[in-house]
Amino acid sequence: MPQGGNGRAMATLQLLHTADIHLNAPNESLGERAAALRECVWEAYERVIDLALERGVDAVVIAGDLFDTREPDPTALRRAFAQLGRLAAASPPVHVVLLPGTHDCWSEGGLWESLAVRRLPETVHVLAGPGPTSCALAERGVAFHGCAHICGRGGQRPLSELRADEGADINVGIAHGSHERGDIEADSSMFSAEEIAATGMDYLALGHWHSWHDLSAGAVTAINPGSPEVHGLGDQERGAVALVTLGEGAARVERVTVGRLYCRELEIDVADLAGTEQLILELTERGDAQLLLRVLLRGLAPPGVLIDLDAVRERVADDFFALDIEDASHPALEELGDADLDTHLVLGKFVELARERIVAAETERERRIAERALQIGVSMLRGKGGA
Repeated sequence: MPQGGNGRAMATLQLLHTADIHLNAPNESLGERAAALRECVWEAYERVIDLALERGVDAVVIAGDLFDTREPDPTALRRAFAQLGRLAAASPPVHVVLLPGTHDCWSEGGLWESLAVRRLPETVHVLAGPGPTSCALAERGVAFHGCAHICGRGGQRPLSELRADEGADINVGIAHGSHERGDIEADSSMFSAEEIAATGMDYLALGHWHSWHDLSAGAVTAINPGSPEVHGLGDQERGAVALVTLGEGAARVERVTVGRLYCRELEIDVADLAGTEQLILELTERGDAQLLLRVLLRGLAPPGVLIDLDAVRERVADDFFALDIEDASHPALEELGDADLDTHLVLGKFVELARERIVAAETERERRIAERALQIGVSMLRGKGGA
């Protein structure tokens, strides 16, 4: 067996790398489905632990935001740490290396210095403090290095001082932040491709973005695995973790799906709809109990076509894990036939007053309500012969 730099017998190291689990996130945008999503996230976290045990990994790296807050409630702490206890109880034990992220950030006397954390098994290593910290699995010749996110501090550069230990056979860096690539606004924690390459790590375990990104730079393999489960509406594949093998040349990374849910965004032009029933049909055809679907209605509604969104939601909501419909469409007001509108008649007078209300609207919401009232009113009055 090859010998390491200190005479140790070198072996491969297998890691499971996850991040951004966000246990007990409120998920307020999901309304009555928020609690169900919270439980799905817990179940995904438990599947991550199951996977680590099934694959017999040497260590699990959690690259920030295990919790959604810096002050998780005691019940959440016990439930989360019980899963880490399963890893510690394995034979041989699976080490855990945990970094505070932007949500469960480090502060003096805070969560990561609490009694609950101090009581964790000795195989759980928390890289916490006001600067770069390290821990080692000396018998394996492995060193882990991380820089915790500090609560309330902007402009943090977690990789600026993170460097590999020349005395270790395998170096793993851990950081939580956004990659500077030109299309990302300033974040409280950021790093560049040059900073990734300068770390000299055999593997860089990243967190912060909720979907999979390969951010490797130079000779450094750097992966942001995303969250193991989705956290709300948007456009996201099922969550995954990275299984990483080190010690045999370049890092080998396997993407393993652990999430059950996925998200999609669907844009529909109301000009193509004949009415409420057609929209219901289109959504029903896409039904999936594991799908969080956001629907955006755009375009100009044909004259006389009304979409009853309450009826749509009532009919199709149970076809999805979660459903959100935003109506950004507009009634075809320019097609009212102004030349035929006589303000001495009910329809003409109604249109005149409704348009005054639209012009006077002070907010986008008020304007949209007034526009919709105009469309509905015109449809009803024309249907009754009011023209």
